[in-house]
Amino acid sequence: MAKIIHLIGSLARGGAERFVIDLCNEMARKQEHEIILVSLCGNAREDTFVEEISDAVTYVSFDKKSGFSWSVLMRLTAWLKIQAPDVVHSHQNSSEYLLLYRLDRNDTVFFHTIHNLAEAECPGWILKMFRKVFYKRNKVIPVTISVNCSKSYREYYRLRNDVVIENARPPLMLTEERAQLLEKYKGENAGFLLVHIGRISPEKNQKLLIEVVKKINETMIRPCRLLMIGEVKDGNLYQRLKKQVNADVNIEFLGGKKNIADYLSIADAFCLSSTWEGMPISLIEAMSLGCIPVCTPIGGMKEMIVTGVTGFLSEDVSTAAYYEALRQALSSPDKEEIKINLKKDYEQKYAIGVSACKHLKVYAIALNLMEHKVRELYC
Repeated sequence: MAKIIHLIGSLARGGAERFVIDLCNEMARKQEHEIILVSLCGNAREDTFVEEISDAVTYVSFDKKSGFSWSVLMRLTAWLKIQAPDVVHSHQNSSEYLLLYRLDRNDTVFFHTIHNLAEAECPGWILKMFRKVFYKRNKVIPVTISVNCSKSYREYYRLRNDVVIENARPPLMLTEERAQLLEKYKGENAGFLLVHIGRISPEKNQKLLIEVVKKINETMIRPCRLLMIGEVKDGNLYQRLKKQVNADVNIEFLGGKKNIADYLSIADAFCLSSTWEGMPISLIEAMSLGCIPVCTPIGGMKEMIVTGVTGFLSEDVSTAAYYEALRQALSSPDKEEIKINLKKDYEQKYAIGVSACKHLKVYAIALNLMEHKVRELYC
């Protein structure tokens, strides 16, 4: 049995956090592996995904407060020595808390997933040089989530040793609330329904989306409805966006929702107008339900979407380009075929079972290599 530990800063409501929980849950379905999910910070149930952790996964929290904590680093190191895991896989900003344990042991294999473009995930040059030492010496195996992220890693660190494993999601479940939403938003004489899923923060670029929807509605007999679903991460930006919407009844801010499958299943399009992305979990969720995506050509979205085949990509991040992409999506005669293509792509590439198998295969290869090195040293 392999003991596998996934380490993350917190389980706040974000794409990377959701993916880590999904991955742990899926891995834990195989009884030959012991899966432990470690969060450095504490996680209140109402503000995080902690309640979605499977009973088959062991959950551990070190209740770290904001800022770097030497106390947590020491406690984590001591705990890891007792656990003696085969694999430790870190995510986001948790990697540096493994420093002492990495230096102390040589029979644990370490991975770190870069959930974004490399320069966005690790912007400081000191931290960059620090991580590069471990990557270059293969003390930590870097995992990137898309071809675009891999390219950024190789350019940023000037290394070519990353492993590409795409993001994924399990199938989404509809709830009883869907029927009410269908009646509310897709009743008689209703226009197109657009859904945006993403936290209110600058990189999601909701300003562009609102501007384009307002412009589209100037020419529509029946105006589009835009539903903005996501937690508010930037309060000042949220106030500016509300001011931009003004009294437009066709654009609603709904906050965070647990039943996003209900919204995606009734929407005519899923809209993402980001200025930077890794591989959006929300896009994978839309694909799984056949909800046609209209996105900017950023990050992994360029790999996931082929215009007219699996959705629509704008030429760039300008208002004119996104307006044209959304107009094409709403008027396309091939919507049913696109929906079929989306579901097929999801099942083949972005289902959580596919991702878990890829991770476990990479772990097995790394552990076998480690075993060979030990034999060479001691046999």
